[in-house]
Amino acid sequence: MKVSIVRGGGIAGLVTVVTADSASLSRPEAAELRARVERAGLTGEPPPPPPVTARPDRFDYELTVEDEGGVHTVRASEGTLSAPLRALISYVTSLPGRQQRIGPPG
Repeated sequence: MKVSIVRGGGIAGLVTVVTADSASLSRPEAAELRARVERAGLTGEPPPPPPVTARPDRFDYELTVEDEGGVHTVRASEGTLSAPLRALISYVTSLPGRQQRIGPPG
């Protein structure tokens, strides 16, 4: 399983991409990643997107899960993130085996 989180927006407009691949994690970390993805509802059919209200000082997220040949992507703004999505983002961005890059907007 591979989880990618793209965060853009905010005042500076920088884009941050964080990726965690269960193949490079310990077994407990990989199991926790899978559990958090499932709790966040990122398996199966994607939910309908929540209404988006443009807020230039807030972050927008795109979460993509690749698993067993399937790809599931969800987009949400900072204000519409559910608690399980926030927990998944926090976990992935804190994993020691993650890859991270920061770039300019666009």
